[in-house]
Amino acid sequence: MISVGGFGAIVGSALIALSRLSSIRRAGSPVGAFMEQSWTAFWARVSEAFHQALFPFRAIAEAFGQHPGDMQIWCFLCGVFFLALVSAQTYGDIVLRRRGALAAGKVVGIDKSSDGPDTPIIEFADRVGKTWRFESHLPINRTTGSVGASVEVMYDPLRPKRAREAGRSFTKAAHLAVWFAIVAGLMTLAFWPGLISN
Repeated sequence: MISVGGFGAIVGSALIALSRLSSIRRAGSPVGAFMEQSWTAFWARVSEAFHQALFPFRAIAEAFGQHPGDMQIWCFLCGVFFLALVSAQTYGDIVLRRRGALAAGKVVGIDKSSDGPDTPIIEFADRVGKTWRFESHLPINRTTGSVGASVEVMYDPLRPKRAREAGRSFTKAAHLAVWFAIVAGLMTLAFWPGLISN
């Protein structure tokens, strides 16, 4: 699942880029004017491409008597995408509560590739001795912050690839709550009556 930190980093990078463009524009130089025109033309083309790509969704909305703007449709699509990710995660958690088995695992690596928090890569053996490896969606803590550290794992005996760190209930609940809040916010922007014009 995409981490909250990674999502925030994307937004932060976009804000930094806009800030730099604003600084160049205030400088009033010919280079700044040219860059501003190029930037404006680029985003005009991108905006038009997105507008055309949303035609099928716009047609469906209009069939139901709604006339949403492009941003509302994008909010809806992003909300559906994130909801699918969160739902799959939640389903896996429910399955593990019902039939999960515990196993001793160990941290074999730390994933630092994303812009979000570092996450542990954990290896464990199932009941028949087969070794499995998964990347936890939770950030490292004092237990999982070093390679070779022991960590208890809960996995699905029928599908051992479905595995999670055992325990850490509060962190797991907070993680899901943040993502459900993001989904709710996107859907609110998509369906808020004041944002949809008839």
